[in-house]
Amino acid sequence: MEFTKVTSTRRSIRKYKGDPVPERKLRKLHEALRLAPSAANRQNHIFIFVKDEDKRRRIAAEAGHQDFIGQAPVLMVAACEPGGAFDVAIAVDHMVLAATNAGLGTCWVGWFEREPVKRILDIPASKEVPILVTIGYADEAPAARPRKAYEQLIAFDRYPTSGA
Repeated sequence: MEFTKVTSTRRSIRKYKGDPVPERKLRKLHEALRLAPSAANRQNHIFIFVKDEDKRRRIAAEAGHQDFIGQAPVLMVAACEPGGAFDVAIAVDHMVLAATNAGLGTCWVGWFEREPVKRILDIPASKEVPILVTIGYADEAPAARPRKAYEQLIAFDRYPTSGA
């Protein structure tokens, strides 16, 4: 898919079909995560792909309190060193765009309780868990959300005196 089409068609999906995600598609997402840049090339994060239905449903019930988290066929959980959330966000955005390109739906989940996720997935207490991403085939087609005009988002050489 052409890149502009990928960025313009990506949506947050909260309703998924039950179809499993083929391993070949997941490998494309893994590679997008692996190739993403990180500060000083530290790559001090790890991405856990949870396909086990029981674990996904436990995370949804104990940590997310949002049913769609457990209904998606795959849940990606990012873990990193403290202060590494910015690098995780870069990698996750690469993965989300790769998923869109592969015909998959995703949803960033930032509002959840971290400790139950760590416990369920045996993530060390010293690690942060900044983001979850649901992955699967969309069972909905949300319309595009409104976007600000170019002039309201882009400035040159200084902060604008009006419009922002």
